[in-house]
Amino acid sequence: MLTNYAERYVLRTESNGCYLCVGDANQSIKAIESPENAWTFHTHDGAVTHALWIGEVHGETPDVVKISP
Repeated sequence: MLTNYAERYVLRTESNGCYLCVGDANQSIKAIESPENAWTFHTHDGAVTHALWIGEVHGETPDVVKISP
């Protein structure tokens, strides 16, 4: 159950400071400037796991950033 106090994490690339999201058209990972529309994780462990997987595939491991609720 999610509450107003749930933690939220997003992924940010170090190279250009953009946030990662899943594209609507082809479900590929793309970079955007705003964290509001970024791919959101509700646990730190989940965000770190996905960041490591993305790093293995794309060659750059994104940073995990906690955002305010």
